Amino acid sequence: MEEITSSDIDDLSDIDSTHSRNIIKFILLCRVEACEQFLHQHCSKTECGWLPIETLMWRESTRRELSKVGYVHLNGSLLLQKDTPIFHENKSDNLESFIYPNIEFGFNQRKFLMGTLPWAPFVELDEERNQYSGLTIEVIKELSHVLNFTYELKAPPDGKWGADKGNMSWNGLLGEVQRRDIDLVAAPLAINSYREQVMDFTHPYYYEHSGIVIKRPPHEHWRKLLNPLTVTVYLYIGISLPVITMLLFFFEKYNPFYRNIAGRKFVRGLHHFSDSFWYMYGALLCQGGEHIAVSSAGRTLLSCWWIFCIVIVATYSGNFVAFLTFPKEKLPFKDIEGLVEQSVYKWGTAGETIYETIFKNSELPERKKLWNGMIRFNQTDPSVLSSDPAEQIRKVEGGNYAYVADKTYIELAISHKCELSLSQSDIQPILYAFPLPETSPFVKTFSDAIISIVDSGLIQMWKMKTWPKPGPCQQLTGTEAKTIFLIDFQIAFYIITVGVVLGCFSLLCEHIKLKCGKCIEKRQQKKKENNAHGFGKPSELNNVFYSNSLYNDADESPMKLAIRRQVGSNARQHHVNEISAIEICDDTTEN
Repeated sequence: MEEITSSDIDDLSDIDSTHSRNIIKFILLCRVEACEQFLHQHCSKTECGWLPIETLMWRESTRRELSKVGYVHLNGSLLLQKDTPIFHENKSDNLESFIYPNIEFGFNQRKFLMGTLPWAPFVELDEERNQYSGLTIEVIKELSHVLNFTYELKAPPDGKWGADKGNMSWNGLLGEVQRRDIDLVAAPLAINSYREQVMDFTHPYYYEHSGIVIKRPPHEHWRKLLNPLTVTVYLYIGISLPVITMLLFFFEKYNPFYRNIAGRKFVRGLHHFSDSFWYMYGALLCQGGEHIAVSSAGRTLLSCWWIFCIVIVATYSGNFVAFLTFPKEKLPFKDIEGLVEQSVYKWGTAGETIYETIFKNSELPERKKLWNGMIRFNQTDPSVLSSDPAEQIRKVEGGNYAYVADKTYIELAISHKCELSLSQSDIQPILYAFPLPETSPFVKTFSDAIISIVDSGLIQMWKMKTWPKPGPCQQLTGTEAKTIFLIDFQIAFYIITVGVVLGCFSLLCEHIKLKCGKCIEKRQQKKKENNAHGFGKPSELNNVFYSNSLYNDADESPMKLAIRRQVGSNARQHHVNEISAIEICDDTTEN
């Protein structure tokens, strides 16, 4: 706009009020001195065509006062003051900004009645001071500062979040919004198509996920040494060891390379199956063995086996460190599909919340099963659909119960309860926003301000301020050391115990084998002697018929004594005759 003179102002007074087009052309700005001087000179108190324009404004003294923004002539001409505080604050030539400057000052300290319910860490209530805090409250505080309004927080009479009770009639916080009892809900409420039928939502200020929390199954610490590899890998290693051992045994035993080596079968080496097995087993432990292959076939096979062993050992060692630092947790199910298919766990969620709305109206088969299961469990246990999250967590701690809820709340709940575990699958993405009454004219105003807050990074800053500190049950970071306890290595001691038992058993078997070998050797020696003499057990006959220690002549009758002596004499004579015959045969053979 251009600066004008007093003569230009005089022209404005002479404009006919019927010429509206000309009036619009002559809306202009002037300095206060020029306006006041002209009005005092050309206008009397009784007859004046210029009327002042004043508006009620909040000033620095926090009082609402009438402030002059310009003048209007009876013919429709406008005379707006340029050097007022309003002009300097607006920095704009927009006509509405001068006539209605309150549009640049938000809601001008209007008071909004807002409903809320505690839900950590978004909304938390300090009952002693009766004050609310949390991420959502920080967003409301920033909005009140940016949009220039005040607010009052109140809880719903029924203490519920809100659910459709039929005929699109809602209770709880959402019911108050629907009935326009409150202006806005300052709580973490999710956007949903069913809710949007009766109310409007602002732009989301937080993106949330949902999960399943259960009581952690007992840890199988003895399996920690087995966790780095799968059962299939162990199975193939167990099959490979005897197969490759058998191949090495055949390569070394029947290889033409060793044909001209005399007495090789009496020397220990890889041509014995036991030596081949222990060598291959030692290579699997990166130790090798005493004997080595000399032939090209054996060396080629062993080189490939060593490469195989190095890869397996390196993979196992790396994974073993990772599993000790971050133990693998095996849950009975990972998602809704696994939850509804098992029969051990019951499940539930916070009643009259977004989850009840989602599961009740979902067309997905697994979600229908989930909701039908909740209805069935609720008939015998009404706490399955309790809206109190603390009660739901207590049910989870009791065992065999799964709770579906927001991941943020679950993570905070289990940070101090090490026996609880959260599933990694995301059941339902959730967008938190502020609901307002349907067709509210303030939706765009709040949404624009929320977009600015989100883009500025204030949400992340408030999370650092309001989010609780990590609990003792949360995993250690990669830069922190993790203490390894004895229970983590118990399987190693089990292996040592098994080794000692097997070693003792092997020692016993070796002693038994040695004793049995000596007995067999003695029997064979006696058998050879008996075969050489031609008569078995002459010493026994002598003992039977001639031993004074066994038989006493005084104890026997004369008839028995005579018979025994006669039989013994005949046996000795027969034995002597056989020995003489053998000696004669030997002499004849020598001649």
